[in-house]
Amino acid sequence: MSKLLEQQIKELKADFITMGLNVATAYQNAVEAWKNSDAALARTVLQGDEKINEQETHLEGSSAQIIALQQPVAGDLRKIVAILKASSDLERLADHTVHIARKATRAPLGPSDPELNQLLLQMAANNQEMLTEILQAYADLDEDLAVKVSEKDQLTDEYAKQLNQLLLTKIKAAPDFAIEGLDYMKLSNHLERIGDYVTNIAEWIVYTTRGRITELGSQED
Repeated sequence: MSKLLEQQIKELKADFITMGLNVATAYQNAVEAWKNSDAALARTVLQGDEKINEQETHLEGSSAQIIALQQPVAGDLRKIVAILKASSDLERLADHTVHIARKATRAPLGPSDPELNQLLLQMAANNQEMLTEILQAYADLDEDLAVKVSEKDQLTDEYAKQLNQLLLTKIKAAPDFAIEGLDYMKLSNHLERIGDYVTNIAEWIVYTTRGRITELGSQED
């Protein structure tokens, strides 16, 4: 690898980690805003989304430029392609984070069911841990940590199943709860997808180190 290409890949990786940290902060703020019905905090998430989109566009353009001008091969090319793909997953994760923040701006009185709240917060906390650890795994290109992070998505999925079952029980007992219950279901879906995108990023780490696409995380029959 030429010194120039090595430096460009290093800078690309650093930009990706910076974007990831911004997404992780936005996610944490969105969950806090929902938990505390903090519309002002939610608005900071919404306002910051444009910056995250710009970072993803920058990574896309930089990756394309490096490939065109440096014509990397083998492992170097994998590193660039993986960052390109993983940044797209980060941007989509951020989109779901925005939806969570929007819930905080639309529900000033906050969600009302303690049991469902607890399940959502457990999902959110597991995702936060996954997101923090996957950024560390990418910084170190730690394949083992990436695989361990992907396995934690099973817990997010399990919480989602518990929430859906509890929702059905509550709606059967009190049909008027259906409208609010739909909000809970939507939030659960956003959190579940966030876990999926973290798993996707784990797969790009493994692709970088192994040189092949490997499906990680929980598999549906």
